[in-house]
Amino acid sequence: MFFVKILNSRKRLSIQTRLTILFVAIFGATLIFFATVAYQMLYQALKKEFDDALFNYAIDISESVTLQPTGDLQFQTPALDKFKIYPFSMGDAHIQIRSLNGEVLAEAGDTEKIDIPYKKDFEKIRRGEEPTFRTFQHINAETNTKESYRLVSQSVDNEHTLLLQIAVPLTLLEDQIKTRRRIFLIIIPTALIIATIAGYILSRRALRPVQEIIQKAQLISASELSQRLPVPNAKDEIQGLAQTLNEMLGRIEGAFRSQERFIADASHQLLTPLSIMRGELETNLKKAPAQEQVFITSLLQEVDHLTSIIRDLLTLARVEAGKEALSMAKLHFDDIILETISRTEKLAKQKNIQLKFHIENLTSEPDFHPTIIGESDLLSTMVYNIIENAIKYSPPNETVLIRLAWEKERQILSVEDQGQGIPLDQQKQIFERFYRAPGTKTKGHGLGLAIAQKIAQAHSGRLWVSTEGLQRGSRFYFEISNLS
Repeated sequence: MFFVKILNSRKRLSIQTRLTILFVAIFGATLIFFATVAYQMLYQALKKEFDDALFNYAIDISESVTLQPTGDLQFQTPALDKFKIYPFSMGDAHIQIRSLNGEVLAEAGDTEKIDIPYKKDFEKIRRGEEPTFRTFQHINAETNTKESYRLVSQSVDNEHTLLLQIAVPLTLLEDQIKTRRRIFLIIIPTALIIATIAGYILSRRALRPVQEIIQKAQLISASELSQRLPVPNAKDEIQGLAQTLNEMLGRIEGAFRSQERFIADASHQLLTPLSIMRGELETNLKKAPAQEQVFITSLLQEVDHLTSIIRDLLTLARVEAGKEALSMAKLHFDDIILETISRTEKLAKQKNIQLKFHIENLTSEPDFHPTIIGESDLLSTMVYNIIENAIKYSPPNETVLIRLAWEKERQILSVEDQGQGIPLDQQKQIFERFYRAPGTKTKGHGLGLAIAQKIAQAHSGRLWVSTEGLQRGSRFYFEISNLS
């Protein structure tokens, strides 16, 4: 379970973060390994240097051992030599000579404070291991702390009956080791922090072309398939990926344009026979008997319905052809709204619905009259579809509120109906082609809002619906930037 959690958390990390973690993990493991090896080698080198100095000190003392006529042993500690540097204080050395049975025959230093072991050393020397070194701990009774001593033992005579032992404190060696260990403990975390920062920067720089490709790809929509992804100069896998994606975009653009041409051509071809059918039906309607007129009228309604669908498909094909196919110009959006309201008045009167339009200047400039860039016919179609939808879903004898808010950098059109409202889970689906809400009895073919959304996107605007703050009905919003 623990490893599953680690794998799941790893999947949520970005490639940049994972590369940084991998780089730091490899670098950190390598650094810690070499630091450990270097520390052990340094420790062994310092320890050997300490033992060599201690051994030389023992040789100097063993050479001074003499047997007095009385049978007593005597030795002298070496005089201070400026050419010899010992890694221990000679004044703290504990020196003693033992006999084969362990009796101390001669000693120097405060040996009463420590109990120097000797039995194992005698055994090793008898087996030919000379000299012998060992580290032992002694508890200081005064301070109640453990003190480490390094002990060298060697035979004074050839018969191995006398054992010279010198115990010196390891304080200086331990201080050297602690100092170097402290240096490692500072260097390693610092190096890892630097490696983390450097790894993050390097991975970010290495993945920058990928980020540029992602940002560019997010801007490419169905109406802008002629755009291509940036191709980095470096001949690497990212360059190959960008070129492959551009080739794929080219194939998609070709297929998309072919589909658009087919829809446009088919729609044009269908409009002509539908117009002929309508003319023939209208002619026959005048001559037909009363019982046949109902049938012909129904056919005329179906022909009108098909004509409306085909014209909407033509509009969709034109909008999706991209901005290059649109005739953009400088416009006053409020003029388009007023003209469109006058076109929807007849539809509103059929249900006795009142259309109320209000312009609100939210700037501090009284003469402010913003302009936009767009195509008049398409914007008029979008506004018409929104108002028509509000009239269609509002009960008779109600009011549709149309408001245009002028801000410094944008304009927001809102159209509020008095219908039943749109559930939250359907507010995005209503902008899909041919979508009809469940239980809807109002006539329509589900293309009006889809066309309005496409027109809004073609003008770099935003169209959405909301029921927030309303007791009933829905409010459609359209936001477009002003011409700076």
